Amino acid sequence: KMNLSLKEAVFLAHSIREKIPSISKDKVSMVFPSTLHLENVSKILEGSSVIVGAQNCYHSGLAAFTGETSPDQLKEIGVKVVMVGHSERRQFLGESNFFCNDKIRFLLKNEFTVLYCVGETLSERESGKTLEVLSSQIREGLKGIDSVFFSNLILAYEPVWAIGTGKVATPSQAQEVHSFIRKEISGLFVGASSISESISILY
Repeated sequence: KMNLSLKEAVFLAHSIREKIPSISKDKVSMVFPSTLHLENVSKILEGSSVIVGAQNCYHSGLAAFTGETSPDQLKEIGVKVVMVGHSERRQFLGESNFFCNDKIRFLLKNEFTVLYCVGETLSERESGKTLEVLSSQIREGLKGIDSVFFSNLILAYEPVWAIGTGKVATPSQAQEVHSFIRKEISGLFVGASSISESISILY
């Protein structure tokens, strides 16, 4: 998001750092500040169990892509995780599954961990297209990715109809989707079934 001033982001990062001891050690926690706040937040959370990731990154090295952030710039400040496919970037910035695929492949080859977001809109769910949409996002978004890179890939189920609406997916709905995602991943290439069982899927 573009929320929080620098002062607010720093305050929140310090608050998170203070609460880290109460977070179970077997849980992985991540925060994704806006780009301008990444370096400050990273310094505050450095050495903690909280991972700081970027909300976006362009799929190219240092080059003339005005307004974008390069992977080299992220590496320079210690950021190793990048979010790809958030619903707002898909909806408002026209980032397609194929565009996400370019990003994911580039980032994985450049030793980043990728958090890939998938999910359906309310109209897609109500018209019974949830699984069709998810299938396209998985098959097109992860097409051609070598099996060795899947250990650095995390999936996040992000139903658009549950963002800022007060609605939430029920446990059974989330489980159904998670099972379907694993099934889709298992069909990406020969030998993918073991990867599909071990990959992390968030809700």
